[in-house]
Amino acid sequence: MTPRRDFRLDGRIGWRAAASTGVSAGRDGLTLAAIPGTAIPLAAPDGSLAGMALPMHVAAGPEGTLFLLDSSGAVLAWDPCLERFAPIACLSVAPRRPGLARPVALAWHSAGDLLVLDGDTKSVTAIRVVDGYPRLSFGPFAVEGDGLRAVPAVVEIDPLSGCATGEASAPPGAWDPVDLGVLPDGRIVVSDRAANLLRVFDRRGCLRESWSGATEDAPKLVRPTALAIANDGRIAVVEEDEDAVAVLDRDGRIVARFTDPGAIAGDWGRAGVAFDLDGTIWISGRRDAPAYRIGRDCAGQCGAPEPVCLTPAHCALLAFDSEGHAILGTPRNPCPMRADMTGFAPTGTLTTGALDSGMTGTVWDRITLDLSVLEGTTLTVETFVSDAPLGDIEVAALDASAWTASVIARDDEGRAVLAIRSGPGRHLWLRLTLAGDGKTTPCVTGITVTSPRRTSARLLPATYSAEPVSADFLARFMLLFDQLRAEMLAPIDALPALFDPRATPAAEADTSGEDFLDWLAAWIGIALDRGWSVERRRRLVREAPALFRIRGTALGLKRHVAVYTGVEPRLVEHFRLRRWLALDEAQLDGNAQLWGPDIVRRLQLDEYSEIGRFALVDGDNPLTDPVGAYAHRATLYVPVGEGFGDRDLAAIENVVEAAAPAHVVVDIRLMRPRFIIGCDLLLGVNTVLGRDIRTARADEAVLGEPVVLAGPPEPFTLGPGLRLGADTILQ
Repeated sequence: MTPRRDFRLDGRIGWRAAASTGVSAGRDGLTLAAIPGTAIPLAAPDGSLAGMALPMHVAAGPEGTLFLLDSSGAVLAWDPCLERFAPIACLSVAPRRPGLARPVALAWHSAGDLLVLDGDTKSVTAIRVVDGYPRLSFGPFAVEGDGLRAVPAVVEIDPLSGCATGEASAPPGAWDPVDLGVLPDGRIVVSDRAANLLRVFDRRGCLRESWSGATEDAPKLVRPTALAIANDGRIAVVEEDEDAVAVLDRDGRIVARFTDPGAIAGDWGRAGVAFDLDGTIWISGRRDAPAYRIGRDCAGQCGAPEPVCLTPAHCALLAFDSEGHAILGTPRNPCPMRADMTGFAPTGTLTTGALDSGMTGTVWDRITLDLSVLEGTTLTVETFVSDAPLGDIEVAALDASAWTASVIARDDEGRAVLAIRSGPGRHLWLRLTLAGDGKTTPCVTGITVTSPRRTSARLLPATYSAEPVSADFLARFMLLFDQLRAEMLAPIDALPALFDPRATPAAEADTSGEDFLDWLAAWIGIALDRGWSVERRRRLVREAPALFRIRGTALGLKRHVAVYTGVEPRLVEHFRLRRWLALDEAQLDGNAQLWGPDIVRRLQLDEYSEIGRFALVDGDNPLTDPVGAYAHRATLYVPVGEGFGDRDLAAIENVVEAAAPAHVVVDIRLMRPRFIIGCDLLLGVNTVLGRDIRTARADEAVLGEPVVLAGPPEPFTLGPGLRLGADTILQ
């Protein structure tokens, strides 16, 4: 039986690309090539003014507060501490009250209210953000000339029960508000598309003026939609189906219409926030200190602090999609980077080189793809099989009918399995066609091609495989059931890994998630600190049986600490130092003492009878005091590197407490690398050479204050009476 063989293609091993057009093949996967995109037009329907202003579905409040409308109509508030958008309860939970059922635009009022324009009832509601209470509501209105008359909203009635459904709409002929904004003096401006006017209300919702914008030099507004208000009171109005933007002064007169964004540059209230054409939100001005969440378990004990910020602290920008969901970086590039005016090619094709099965007439089995195919993108996988080793030019010249295609329109699970429908052959070629909408791209992170085909169809009677076409269909049909069975058996196949400390799932330090390593350690009576790195915890569990056999010994203590630090420590037992001296047989140094009563301080009349000078000694023989005074004490010298901190020291103390004999007092000494030339340096006496010393590199190393660079060397000269080559030594 021919053994099964898998061909793996990915960014680490290689994609074996023979030809590529419009596809970027990198370590992160296959994507459509990035190309210069289209800038946001000045007259964009959302009123963002080429990125200079906030879109109509976003409002900015004081001190960096931000409000966002998602596609469902829920209002989200920016939390700068948690660095995420959180829903506002009364404006997010469905069903929402009439007047807030379908918000289409937001604006912030200096009185502390969030103004919400509803598209169903065509009304404006002022929400008190402190408690979410609707403070004021005005609209809908019926149009009477240039004025407005308040009319009630039409409440929808259930024809079966005769009760109100809770939904409401504007009556026929009502005004047509599209967007709203707030002037510096607190007046509220609403664009009325049907009347070709801007309606100006005071803060109580009373109509004060209606502006057409017409002047002697400029015609009136035509179907105004989105608007933006600058800090100096200028009003930029987007007119439906027009490429120019009308700019009005604070009295409602059109100054001019512009198509160049540079002509209306100014402060349009977009500080610290930027938007892309696809709706991506970029926020700068992060807090300096990271935020953590501390939870309690069922016993009331505080757990380890968990970071709540999804983006690393060193990243300058935060990215969110139009729904308020965070856009995260990759492990290689953890910080989201904004590429201005960048899009993707609409289509791209990559053809691989030949995959050689090594046997003529091989029936290729399946293709497993690790991918991400978002809405608006597609991925087409085509295969071609031949016994002849064709060249790249010959493969490129093949007719389209020679390829067998499978189209993936969308995949939410991150993996797709395709049966290879091409005929038998020794060599297989893959052709991947990626397509998108220009804003996003499909991504293929890995491809696995399996051969030969071996399904459960081979276990059926031979009559089912007598005809080649039917046999091929049956094999691919049975592949579906084989795939389902493999998915059900996958947990059983992975079961042995749960009992292997080198392979069992483990969460990173100070994070939550799937972690069987703690469960495995509990089997042998080990309590692991979740603050330790995964590598250290795996090493401890792996070596636990050997450590148990030497626990309580000097070797066991050193080995326990070595498992945690990765460096073998030195253990000095004090009784081995022989710090007592015999007359005429030893030399004195700074650590040696003459044996005498001052060491043990036994209670003696007329000698050590004063309170504070004597010690109570439990019944030992005075003749054994020279040994007993230093017994059951040891010093552990642990070499540490630069990243060693208080938390690591506490962990080592816990390890020593668990591994050392209960009657032994162990003093921990940390040996940090130090090598200071010219400061009482004695090699072998007071110098510690570290193991994890970083090499100095040009443009990266920093010289300390005690370092003095020598000047230029003195020129070489021959003094009087010296002869070069006879009595001169050059060094």
